[in-house]
Amino acid sequence: MASVEKDVVIIGGGPAGMAASIWCSDLGLSNIVLERDDSTGGQLKKIFQPVRNYPGIREIDSRKLADEFAEQAKALGGDLRIDSSAASIDPEALRVELASGEWIKAKAVVLATGVRRRRLDLHGETELSGLLESGAKQAAETTNARVVVVGGGDAAFENALILAKFASEVTLVHHSSHFRARAEFLEPVRQNPKVKIIENAVVTDLFGSDGKLQAVGLEDPSGVQRIETDFLLVRTGVMPNSELVEGIVTRDAKGYVIIDANCETSAPMIFAIGDVAAPSAPTIATAVGHAAISTKVIRSRISRT
Repeated sequence: MASVEKDVVIIGGGPAGMAASIWCSDLGLSNIVLERDDSTGGQLKKIFQPVRNYPGIREIDSRKLADEFAEQAKALGGDLRIDSSAASIDPEALRVELASGEWIKAKAVVLATGVRRRRLDLHGETELSGLLESGAKQAAETTNARVVVVGGGDAAFENALILAKFASEVTLVHHSSHFRARAEFLEPVRQNPKVKIIENAVVTDLFGSDGKLQAVGLEDPSGVQRIETDFLLVRTGVMPNSELVEGIVTRDAKGYVIIDANCETSAPMIFAIGDVAAPSAPTIATAVGHAAISTKVIRSRISRT
């Protein structure tokens, strides 16, 4: 297949990848962004509440913000490719091969692949209808229905509150009696008469009929129980999309890429930015900051060669 040469190959088209492209273009570095999905935006496409914590913007729709990133990157000359999945990286040659067979030679590679939501990995999880993608987006669908939410952090509790405005009952299941959710979500859930919290329990089975979810099976210290439900929402955290660099760079026990102060990995001229390398602060601001740091370092290195 044909090959392409760029100063920087950016893998991932979320906020980190888009910001990296913007900074590359601003610094005079030719760049290409490879996004495996059919649109850029990354996690911004999965946020259904307004973004209110990005400095300089009081409130903005997440999809609009994603579009702003992409439009600016394109206007500055970034080469943005959707439906383009990176298949492998040659760390010695700094070459990225695409699933299509095409390969791209670069002077630096920036990994901006982000994270994905954890799943329960149970039979029926992808086949049964009734599994929600977002409480905020699909709340109206649960009107007068029963919903089970799995998780113990902010996302689980916030979604439980949103769904309780529509559903007849919400059951929140967590594997521990300790919750990571902030008080602003925790206390309102505990006081809401429509929400029941089940602690120290694990979802072990999904039951359905005619392709529709009907119940979940739980196991706790007292034994096994079955809870009838119409919908299920899983909010058990995220995991990094770092499989592409397995065996190439150093990762931590959870798979997050370990980087230094320059956002560089253990492999020279391979950088990692945004959520895939920021388990303690997975924010848009962190992604943009990482992009600025990494591209400035890359520009400095290239200018010396």
